Amino acid sequence: MAKYNAEFTPPSATVLTELYYAETDTVAPTQVFGVQGIPEVDTPPDDITYRTLESDVEFGVPGVKPFSAIEVEILYYKEQYTTLKALEGKNLFWYVKLPDNTAGSTPAAKSLVKKWKGDFRITLAALELDDMVKCMLKIYKATAPEDLTTGLPTGGG
Repeated sequence: MAKYNAEFTPPSATVLTELYYAETDTVAPTQVFGVQGIPEVDTPPDDITYRTLESDVEFGVPGVKPFSAIEVEILYYKEQYTTLKALEGKNLFWYVKLPDNTAGSTPAAKSLVKKWKGDFRITLAALELDDMVKCMLKIYKATAPEDLTTGLPTGGG
């Protein structure tokens, strides 16, 4: 049975997780509002499995990371939709900022941020009875997501 470990930080809830974008990685990013959920940003590599004649066990090693687009459902705000629609076709920098204090306990650490670059498309999502009007933001990754522990860029450099 597992025991309490005082060295572990308590787990964080997903509340206050935020999505941002920026045209360059030196400007302060713009927040995307009305985010309904964020799927996996960074996926593990596919398995490469192998067997040998001497064993009745199959073995595996990490292979290549598969491409996967990120589909984010957001509430429809006409101003945000118009702004994003005008940026379609550009490779933007994308950031997912986890809640505060998820990057560690050092003074420089803030929130863990996933950063990657990618093209995107924004469309209206399915319209359903008694639901809010939503958009689907589909981001095509052009770079591998990386972890930033210093928070979001502030636009100072």
